[in-house]
Amino acid sequence: MSVYNLKDMIRINQEIGETGELRNGSSLEFALSMNKYNKSWLYKLCYLIRSILVDHPFIDGNKRTAFVLCTIIFEDNNLNYNKDKLVIQLHMVAKKSITDLNKIARMLLKC
Repeated sequence: MSVYNLKDMIRINQEIGETGELRNGSSLEFALSMNKYNKSWLYKLCYLIRSILVDHPFIDGNKRTAFVLCTIIFEDNNLNYNKDKLVIQLHMVAKKSITDLNKIARMLLKC
């Protein structure tokens, strides 16, 4: 997993055209800290996705940041995915405020 710290997450947010300004960084910092204890790339990603889409740490661009993060992780792990399905699944996590990591994992694997 190539995204390891808060600076990386801010950089991704800036790369999509946003300021990288955090509204609430504590959830994102927690998700990043949990990655130390997880060996699975999928659950590392799920913690981050839940933080970004449910807790909205950035002022703007949270869904786009989550999308770019997923594409980075999928490509780092040489996984095929459908971008359109990924957008749908991420939108559903955000819309329904899904916090269950197992459910997020299943949704991401459908892409």
